[in-house]
Amino acid sequence: MGEWSDYFEDFPEEAPQPLSAEERAKEKYDSDIKGMNADAFALIAKTKKKANDAAQLQKKPFLESVDYCPQCGEKELNIYKLANKTHLCECQGCGIYGSGDNFSAALHKTASAIGDNIDWRDGSLFSESIK
Repeated sequence: MGEWSDYFEDFPEEAPQPLSAEERAKEKYDSDIKGMNADAFALIAKTKKKANDAAQLQKKPFLESVDYCPQCGEKELNIYKLANKTHLCECQGCGIYGSGDNFSAALHKTASAIGDNIDWRDGSLFSESIK
C-alpha cells in the first residue's frame, strides 16, 4: 500500500485544499456575528430580569397567597388581590396567568389558558388591573 501523497498525485481533485481568503473571511464574519448576538442576548436577558425584579417589588404588597399551578404543577402560582378587588394569578415557574373578580374566576381563567403559550413576563395584567 502506498503513501497518501501517491493517492493525491493520482487524484489531485481529492487533495484537501486550504481555505480561500473569501472562505476565511466568511468564517470570521460568522463567528463575529455569533459573538455579537451572544452579547446582545445577554444584555436583553439582563434588562428583562431587571424589569421583572422591579415588577415583582411593585406586586409584593398585593400578594395574598401562593398555590399550585394548574399548568406546571409547581407551588409557584402567586395569587394577588388588587385594590380594585380583582384577583390575579401568575405562575413564577411557567409564566401562565389569568385574572378575575374573585380567586375562583382568576384560577379558572388561568387554567383555561393552558396551551396558549402566554407568559406574564412578556406582558403582565398587573399594570392593567391596578388602573
